Formats: sequence, structure tokens, C-alpha cells
Amino acid sequence: MKKLALTVGGLALTVALTACGAKAGNGTGNTAAGTNATGGMSALFSNAQDLAHAASSKTGQAKTAKFSMDMSMGAQSMKAQGSGDFDPAKPAVQMTMNIGEMTEEMRIVDNTVYIKLPKELSAKTGSSKPWVKTSADSMMGKQLGAGKADQNDPSKMLEKVQQAGTITKSEQTVLDGQPATHYVITVDLNKAVQVMGSEVDKTVLDKIAGKNVTFPMEIWLNSDMLPVQITEDLGDMMKAAGAPAGTDQVKVTMKYTDWGAPVDVQAPPADQVGTMGN
Repeated sequence: MKKLALTVGGLALTVALTACGAKAGNGTGNTAAGTNATGGMSALFSNAQDLAHAASSKTGQAKTAKFSMDMSMGAQSMKAQGSGDFDPAKPAVQMTMNIGEMTEEMRIVDNTVYIKLPKELSAKTGSSKPWVKTSADSMMGKQLGAGKADQNDPSKMLEKVQQAGTITKSEQTVLDGQPATHYVITVDLNKAVQVMGSEVDKTVLDKIAGKNVTFPMEIWLNSDMLPVQITEDLGDMMKAAGAPAGTDQVKVTMKYTDWGAPVDVQAPPADQVGTMGN
């Protein structure tokens, strides 16, 4: 059950962090939302397809951002902060995670995941180096929510919204002192998993197969149609996947700032990197 909790946690991270590139999808985009001629927010989108199409187009143009994540799983919590360059030609991400009292660093460069583990865990990797690495396509890489470096930009999440989401509420509001459009979206878990495909562990797929499970997502877009906050309540998803009591209440909040600002992510020095098993 502990392994399952970790696996489902990986799925939660994948759902929470997934995204990137300029994949705008096939939405018609007939409704425009953003700033109008007077500087106020214009009309809201009425369906998830148009919303995802327009917002992912904007993230594809901006390419870079800083982000933070706050994730709670029962009594446990994880906080993370980092930045990403989501140019599909050279995607790269750097992130620092705080899990309880432990701190872990991650960099994703050239389809390789580099992890600097806390001392409490580094001995278990079998490497004497401060950093270890694994392929982003390995099971470990996928469970860490980093199947590819380009899955840390919101447009991939928006792709899931486009295929599996339904807008249930929309409004013009203010977030952190700035005008924003706010959307409440119901996501069909099985449809979302179909989009994610091989990113999801087979154990999870077997658990949720045939179950009618949805989960709520909320998205705030700024006046430039760029995501500034995304929240998810993944409790029903975790329960459907068989997560044990105490790990079946998961909430995630992502925040994004500095869209379009330069980001420089480099792999650690080669002599400081060992190899972690796939």
C-alpha cells in the first residue's frame, strides 16, 4: 500500500505539474478573453476546449516562467519552487522541494532527471555522489512527475482540460491584487488518464478502470491569458486508486509568475553525479 501511495502521489504530481510547449489543441477559440479596449477583463470562455486552446497558445508564446507548488497529502505536505524554460526545442526545469524537514533539488535537462537527495535518503541510492540521475522516461522519472522536462508548464495540463474538462463556473475576479478570470472545471479522470497514456503507472490504471470519477480544478488567468494559479482537489482520484487512509486527501496549488523572463537551467557538474536505478 505504501508503494501504491507513492505511485498515486506520482500521478498527482504529474497532473499537478504537467504541461508545456506550444501544443494548443483543436479548440475553435471563437470566444476571446483577456483585456478589452478600456483595460478591463473581456468576456469569459464558456467551454473548456476554447479556454485550453487560447491559454495554451499564450503559454507557448511565453515559454518560460517561475512557479511554486503547495501539495498536501493527509497530514503530510510538500512545497516546491522553481523555474522552467518550456521551449520545445530545449526544455529544461529546475525545482527545489521541501517535504517535511527534508529538502530535495531536481533539475531536468536533455531528457535527464538530476536529483540531489537529502542525506537521509542519499545512502539508499548506492551512489557516493551528491547528485544522482535517471532518464526522464524511466519509471522513477515518471513517478517523480517528470516524464519529460516539458511536463512542467501549464499548457500540458490545459491539454488535459481540453480533452477531459467541463467548465462549471466562471467569473471575473482579483487575485493577489491583479485582475483575473477564474474558472472552476470538472475533470473526468478516465479521459484525463487516456490523454496521459504511458505516463500513468499500470497499477493506477487497473485501480481506476471503469470507475466514474471526476475531480475539481480551478484556474486563474491574468489579463494576458496566462495561468497565474491552478488548484486541484484530488481526494476522489486518490480514493478511486486505492490510496490508504491518511494519503487519500490530496490538494495541490500551483502559482506562476514572471512569464517570459530568461531562465537558465544547467546539469550539475559531471563529477558530482552518480546513477540511480531505473
